[in-house]
Amino acid sequence: MFRKKNIYIYFAIAASVLFFAGCGAPSLNGTEAETGTAVMEKAMTEEDKEDKSETIAVEEADMAKAGPGEEANTDRKEDRPEKKIEAFAELIQEAVSDRDLEALGDLISYPCVFITGDEETIILEKKEDILKQNPDLVFGDDLMVSVANVDTATLKAEGEGVILGEGTSGITFQEKPGFGLGITEIRE
Repeated sequence: MFRKKNIYIYFAIAASVLFFAGCGAPSLNGTEAETGTAVMEKAMTEEDKEDKSETIAVEEADMAKAGPGEEANTDRKEDRPEKKIEAFAELIQEAVSDRDLEALGDLISYPCVFITGDEETIILEKKEDILKQNPDLVFGDDLMVSVANVDTATLKAEGEGVILGEGTSGITFQEKPGFGLGITEIRE
């Protein structure tokens, strides 16, 4: 029976042999010494070399973008448009469910069209205009239910923007140059 100590010795010897064999031992023909890296590069096809260089270039670009002290992250959620839409829609859902005019006002890209349940159209020129509205008028039952029932992960930008809601009630938002995502229409 082998004892634990003997097993460790055998592993150490095997590792040493493999290390020295790959790092400078003469090749089988005895004419030249090749390092482990040289042997691997000879075995790689041209396509493998191109893939490797592309991978290294992408990793270096990601690391440069990430800045000092940060890990490179090639799948940054905040950089993908659908994730920005999803995150913004969740902010709207939160403001509506809390019936928070202040928070909703911060998400609006002015001027914004507000259409009441009675089909009255109000143009909101500045944040104070939404704050003057009756919360019951803005956050009617139809709008609250319509916005709450949307799965934000499935939202996609279309011609007029993204519509958060079902049926006739909803909130439309879109990207505006110099502003970012903002609400452009509220329909109770």
